[in-house]
Amino acid sequence: MLELLKKTFDKFDGLIILAAVFLFTHFDYDNLSTLDKVYTASFAVWGVTKLIRLYIIYKKEKEG
Repeated sequence: MLELLKKTFDKFDGLIILAAVFLFTHFDYDNLSTLDKVYTASFAVWGVTKLIRLYIIYKKEKEG
């Protein structure tokens, strides 16, 4: 399972996650700006695409 995660995530993805954690802890959720909403949506899309990539790599590993 660890090898699967290594194939899915690289160092840049770790930086994206760290930036997201930092930004999400500092958001003013009562008064989100347009930029905050765009960042939240783009992070959600990034997360979904990472899950899809994880699934594809898992299926290839299982077949081969």
